[in-house]
Amino acid sequence: MSQPRISAYASSANGNPVPVRVIQGEKTLQARTSHYIAVDSIHDEIALPNPFAQAIVFLPGGAKGNEPPLRVIQGPKTLLSSVDNVAVDPIHNEVFTASFPNDAIFVYRREANGDVAPIRIIQGPKTKLDRPIRVDVDPVNNVIGVVTDHNILFFNRADDGDVAPKWVLGGTKVTVGAGGGSRDVRLYPEGKKIIAGGVIRTAAQARSAGRGGAGAADGGGGRFGGDGQRFVGVWNYGDNGDVMPWAALNNTPVTKIPGSRLAIDPAGGDLIIGGDGQVSVYHLPEIFQKTN
Repeated sequence: MSQPRISAYASSANGNPVPVRVIQGEKTLQARTSHYIAVDSIHDEIALPNPFAQAIVFLPGGAKGNEPPLRVIQGPKTLLSSVDNVAVDPIHNEVFTASFPNDAIFVYRREANGDVAPIRIIQGPKTKLDRPIRVDVDPVNNVIGVVTDHNILFFNRADDGDVAPKWVLGGTKVTVGAGGGSRDVRLYPEGKKIIAGGVIRTAAQARSAGRGGAGAADGGGGRFGGDGQRFVGVWNYGDNGDVMPWAALNNTPVTKIPGSRLAIDPAGGDLIIGGDGQVSVYHLPEIFQKTN
């Protein structure tokens, strides 16, 4: 984008619509590299990272124009470095961010402001955190999901210190993580479902990737792991290892999946996928079934 901004559109928007409102201007403290937002519908706030300022910024949910933030988490005590993602737990009033430079998950109080230390840090060799880029939190079932370079890790929400993940999703056959095209992960609490992008490979493709074949370093030949079938998949809580998804939306000439930045609207039955300058909405109510 030429100027840092957040554009809000009607939920039924299609084509090339005009935003219903735009948050933009110096007072907002956005950066051109602020490529992620989290919406807290309970407290009517928007949280966004500012990598240049090493900060997490909180704006009013109804902000419009050049509106200043409500709060900013920033300073040496925060340990923030090149922060580019954020997740909000509005029930337990906590904020999570995956720290790529520190191989860590930092947790702050939602109401925190200024130079404040994390209340918890997940970090250490037992965690298997390797260049984590995204985190999502399920405050109902007390689970967090973390996208790393080569898999997706799951921890208890209240974990602290050097703790092992409870599940690890990914392998050579079903490749997830940043190298396999997973740029995001979404947790659906009511159905206990995991939603993320990935690549399914044939046995030959898996062997090639495993021994460092062409494109193996980036997930097999391109930004989204081009040497296999790219998809956005749905797994069940507890799935562990090289597990095929419970359901998958494959990238085809019909579906034209634009990327793997994800949002979900369970009430409307919609899976929302962003990338390559567009947002695509897929009506998939089947994946939002509630569990007993």
